[in-house]
Amino acid sequence: MSKNEEFSLALITGASSGIGESLCDLLASKKINLLINGRNTAKLKDIALKLRPQVNVTIIPADLAEKEGRTKVLEKIYEYVPDLVINCAGFGFYGEALTYETESQMEILTVNGSAVLELTLEAARALVSSDKKGVILNVSSVAPMFVFPCAAVYSASKAFVNQLSQSLDYELKPHGVRVLASCPGMVATQFRRRASGGFEAQPPSSSAVMTPYYAAQKIWSQIQKRKPLDIFNWKYGLMAFLSKY
Repeated sequence: MSKNEEFSLALITGASSGIGESLCDLLASKKINLLINGRNTAKLKDIALKLRPQVNVTIIPADLAEKEGRTKVLEKIYEYVPDLVINCAGFGFYGEALTYETESQMEILTVNGSAVLELTLEAARALVSSDKKGVILNVSSVAPMFVFPCAAVYSASKAFVNQLSQSLDYELKPHGVRVLASCPGMVATQFRRRASGGFEAQPPSSSAVMTPYYAAQKIWSQIQKRKPLDIFNWKYGLMAFLSKY
């Protein structure tokens, strides 16, 4: 059983790499039991094997782009009713929108938008109907703070996440459920490689990129503070502020 006084069980989507994997490590160190979702079954098994000496870990191999995959996750939500849900799964493409098939662009909206909406609503419904308090955190991006050509669909999908999270936070707060949005900048994950079709000719300077574990720590800090929306680090926050003028 978890010894964490605040949370007993966390669901993390996109847990097989990047920020999601780092969140698994961080929450396990806090003695929070885990439900972990991702597309890579072998990687999920490796993470579970590594963390089970610390906490209970249940894996949910599922692709959130598919209705069947989302249903698998929803079934676990209602079975276990996690009091911490972190929607970390997401992807995008770099380049002008018309250089990609419309079907591929629609998949971005499915994973970054529809899946987040469905899991957020149902996780909140499960908590409220069980008379439990909890936190749902949706990992967004600083991208929607700017006009963002060459990442138009990704940026738009994350704008949806920000608006949804902040609005639902007001609605659900009286029920003891908080909905937060985290907005990291560039993170050293596989996201950039997938977004650029497997290539990255000019990687950004290391000073502009945060590590997945740093992002995970910032997310945990936001959860503890119950901050509705958090842009990190301060450089991105300043850029977002100045962009208004």
